[in-house]
Amino acid sequence: MRGRVLAWVGGAVAVAAVAGVAVYLASVGLDKADKWASVGGLFIGLAGLSLTVNGVVRARRTPEPEPPRGPQPGSGAGDVRNEVRGTVHGPVIMGRDFRGDVHAEGSRPEDRPGA
Repeated sequence: MRGRVLAWVGGAVAVAAVAGVAVYLASVGLDKADKWASVGGLFIGLAGLSLTVNGVVRARRTPEPEPPRGPQPGSGAGDVRNEVRGTVHGPVIMGRDFRGDVHAEGSRPEDRPGA
């Protein structure tokens, strides 16, 4: 709940600040307003650049996630290890607990054109 209140207060402060700056710039005239806007744009650009650099540095410092704990693949009954070795011509069906003959569409000789 507190986060929502802070977000609304922050939004209200931002709207008030923008309105205040707009009223001020309208009152000082076009030439002064243009100069102030240029200076303000410079500082906003510098703030954005610094936040970008900060984000890149923090992303590089983020540690690698820890490997998952518990059973690992190949360590217990029911685990699946799918491998395809060599040259394969046609569809490959991978999964677990297949029963009987399993054919992908077009993999049986009688499904092929000219057979």
